[in-house]
Amino acid sequence: MNKPKILNTIKIIGKSIFTLLTCVLIFAYSIALIEKIQRPTFKNLPTNEFIIIGIILLILIFINLKWVFGIIKTTPNEK
Repeated sequence: MNKPKILNTIKIIGKSIFTLLTCVLIFAYSIALIEKIQRPTFKNLPTNEFIIIGIILLILIFINLKWVFGIIKTTPNEK
């Protein structure tokens, strides 16, 4: 294999791991948030910390949309 193919493979593996990690965190956060709404004393975690964790997950989603999927473009394509 040549160097560009190896680098491309490493990028794909990194992007897939990052996407999988974000999905797992969102799944765990949603379960914890549902429990927190149903039982406010759940895990003794204050509501403001849930908000901070939610903001961090929104940032991770934005990074996924920009870096992994390429949906959000910052510069227009030149033709």
